[in-house]
Amino acid sequence: MADFLDKLAGSLYGQAIGDGMGAPVEGWSSDRIKEQFGDHDFTSFLPPTHGDDPALGKGAGRITDDTLMAEALIFAYMDAGDHLDAYGYAERMLPHVQGEQVWVPERGKEMSLFDRLWHPEKYPWMRLAMGNADPRSAGVGNCVNCGVAMWTIPAGAVNAGDPEGAYQEAAAIGLAHNESFAVEAGAVMAAAAAAAFGAGATIEDAVTAAERLSRDGTHGATVAAVGAVDPGDDLDTFVLRVRTAVAPFDQREGHVPDDQPLALAAASDIGRPSRLASIEELPVALAALKYGAGDFMRTLRAGVCYGRDCDSIAGMACGLHGAIYGRSGLHEALCVEADKANRRDFMELARKFGETIAAIAEKDRKRAAAHEAALG
Repeated sequence: MADFLDKLAGSLYGQAIGDGMGAPVEGWSSDRIKEQFGDHDFTSFLPPTHGDDPALGKGAGRITDDTLMAEALIFAYMDAGDHLDAYGYAERMLPHVQGEQVWVPERGKEMSLFDRLWHPEKYPWMRLAMGNADPRSAGVGNCVNCGVAMWTIPAGAVNAGDPEGAYQEAAAIGLAHNESFAVEAGAVMAAAAAAAFGAGATIEDAVTAAERLSRDGTHGATVAAVGAVDPGDDLDTFVLRVRTAVAPFDQREGHVPDDQPLALAAASDIGRPSRLASIEELPVALAALKYGAGDFMRTLRAGVCYGRDCDSIAGMACGLHGAIYGRSGLHEALCVEADKANRRDFMELARKFGETIAAIAEKDRKRAAAHEAALG
């Protein structure tokens, strides 16, 4: 059984590996990925797929904004030494996103993460720093997308074993970044992660927490996508069945790569708040986790080969797998290569984050004791 540090490292490496493997084919169809990389064994990272310099751009294991934003949330927790909410996002996380220089692997240089982000992920800075918005409503008006769910696994780690607490905390943080089903997806991802970090946790624990706590269209899409999974299916069948299950909840009728501006009709509900819609990435990540059935490489391949926003899908699915099975349940060579490709030591980050989580847990114990004393 993996101990908590191993699980924490597993989640960091898992997300980085899924993100780095999916990045060069982000926005591709499953058929196109199969045509170009059908014989790839996924024990090494996919190469860059465009550009003249193989040392730059997406590919070769280089992480994208998904993992970089998760890192920023971890640093925010480490700064605060306590739980976070929308004000914590504004006061702790946003300075890491906008004000600090970090190594951005696909650009090959130290730079502000803010300058790497897509427009919806820059929106909170405009609302908070320029518009002086209340952090609890700063996300209102943003393009509703997966930009909360892709980085909330650390909130699950802080609330390990407490999916309800993780759900509430991630929702509170997410309100500063986006609204509607974007915040819901982030809260559900954190809840699934909290279940995954539990002692002796299983895939069923993580999926059940997501199904139990999700609401509205996110609940419908999650139940439909997970219910469409048969681990005995071949990969093509998995992709077809899961996409068919989740499509009714997806505001995008066709395919729009998530790293490009949306081509909107004169009147469109794409990216707008809805109680009926869901992001695609969260339900599919949970489906890939179930399809993998405890096999990391199978989970990784399912997330990447699904196509579409596959760096986020694979990052979330593999992050959850790592939280359940630990770093020891991943592919070690990919862990080593992830550190090298990104000039990082995710194991050391896990150790430091683990110390912060322990400190928060001690504060929680004191708060619980005070509550018990007040009740007599």
